Amino acid sequence: MHVAIIGAGAIGTMLAVRLAPMTGDLTLVARGARLAHLRDNPLRLDSNGAVTEARVVPCAPQDLTAPVDLAILCTKTPGLPEALAMLRGKLAPGGIVLTTQNGVEAHRIAADLLTEAAVVASRVHGFFEMDGQLVRHVGVEPSLLYGCTRGDAATVHARIAALFAGSGIAAEPSDRIEQALWQKFMLAACLGGAALALGVNAGMVCQTMEGEGLLDAAMHEVAALARASGIALGDADVAEALAFVRTFPLDATTSLQRDVEGRLASEYDALPGAVARLAQRCGYPAQIFPRIEAMIRKRGLLPG
Repeated sequence: MHVAIIGAGAIGTMLAVRLAPMTGDLTLVARGARLAHLRDNPLRLDSNGAVTEARVVPCAPQDLTAPVDLAILCTKTPGLPEALAMLRGKLAPGGIVLTTQNGVEAHRIAADLLTEAAVVASRVHGFFEMDGQLVRHVGVEPSLLYGCTRGDAATVHARIAALFAGSGIAAEPSDRIEQALWQKFMLAACLGGAALALGVNAGMVCQTMEGEGLLDAAMHEVAALARASGIALGDADVAEALAFVRTFPLDATTSLQRDVEGRLASEYDALPGAVARLAQRCGYPAQIFPRIEAMIRKRGLLPG
């Protein structure tokens, strides 16, 4: 099975290091300085202080060869349409596209642009960050919850399970993947948005009444939006997410926060920015996220 991992950032690198021993046919699509580095150097993953190296075949997007049996999309959301366009004509018959992006729309975008592909949505759990050319992983072991949203689920799930077996990544199929995506969306959009609005580390949001109140209200708004969209999220999901955030160290930040404050390409439009779009689509009157966006704009962090 020819596996192509599209994107050599933190998630793509972690997956490539863990999956390289599982298959003899893995390509990592990278670009720019990252691609140049990987032509002569191994991937390096620091997992809780233990460094693992793996050599993979890197290639530029235009050099990816067909047929690809499984494409794992690890670009950030702004790069998703380009990555999907690159895969046109490259997928094998019955080829699988697995999305790892934050938000609740990536798998639908993939299905719209690659009409012949089997599509799998996934939720990646774990903390990963680029440190130069090294990827750092801290905390719990990585896991992947995935669900087939188009195609023969039994066949697709069997192929993914076989690939991930022995990789050190707990990969589990789910018939409720949409709910899982909304749960992560609630956490990432609300925490990232609140931290940007308040101008504090994500780990400090719950340290003040104002911060925890804003985060709680934002999470309840996303839960209500999920229900309006046909996804069962409620008070218990909000309570669990808030309890999780309270465990964060004070210096913890989110990738969204780092990217927006660093004026880098970010997933803002797929996370806080998506709330208004999704609310308009289903006729839900969002109130908290317009306030959050106004606070972020006041900090001069958004264009326009």
